[in-house]
Amino acid sequence: MNYIGNKLKALRQELGLTQTEMAAGVISVSFYSKVERGLNDIGVNDFLEILKNHDVTPVDFFGNYKKNKKNRKKVTVLMNELVKAANEDNDNKINSLIEDFETISPKTPFVSSLILQAKIILNTHNSNALNKLTDIEKKKIKQIVFQKDTDENDYLRLVLIANVIQVYKIDDAFFLIKSIIRRYKNVDNLSKKIVIALSSLMINYIDWCIRKGRSSFCYIAISYIRSLPNYVEISFSKILCEYYEDILEKNDEKAKNVLSILVAAGYGENVKRMAKSDFQI
Repeated sequence: MNYIGNKLKALRQELGLTQTEMAAGVISVSFYSKVERGLNDIGVNDFLEILKNHDVTPVDFFGNYKKNKKNRKKVTVLMNELVKAANEDNDNKINSLIEDFETISPKTPFVSSLILQAKIILNTHNSNALNKLTDIEKKKIKQIVFQKDTDENDYLRLVLIANVIQVYKIDDAFFLIKSIIRRYKNVDNLSKKIVIALSSLMINYIDWCIRKGRSSFCYIAISYIRSLPNYVEISFSKILCEYYEDILEKNDEKAKNVLSILVAAGYGENVKRMAKSDFQI
């Protein structure tokens, strides 16, 4: 039975790491891959070193399976609530969810990463927020942003980037968006929730580009939004895409009309946060 290999793989997926990142230079990637598949046995010292590199204790690694399974159900519910709260900018709810996450025991690396993500989303509503993060937190953010393996990780990562895109330097944001568009270029093969997350990310990125006076950086995201399937769930993003293009093309009267409609439809708070031209609404 490949007990250690299976648990290492499960841990790696919880951490959102590739096999290269998980091996952490302790053993070769090819050797580590065979450990996960049960083809190689890992030495005790190498095993402990890998756990140490990822801040995981042996006690956590060999934790109670039944309890962890129950926790995973709770985590899934809380994670979905976090995504909803993040999309709504509901800071009170996010604070409450952080408290809920903190009560989960044992606190697996995945739960710890969710707590960090929630705190990042809560505290990055302004462009100076990144300066408040420690180097360790910045490293973990990078891990989260580029994590792989599961659909849930993909979805949550995109929601996180959508919320923190405005703390990136604009040139870094541009290259990040280009990378994301390349990764998700086959739009017809994407799940609906991934499409929804991508549409929100692109809109937030466009808004950031306009605020920073880098209008030429917007068009790659505008083109991508137009290529997304016409789900009713992303109709708001599609409308905002047209609005921002009107801003870029100096069609202020058309842009103003769009904002007036959004305000009348109950999106006044959203409109207050959006980049605008010189006109008043």
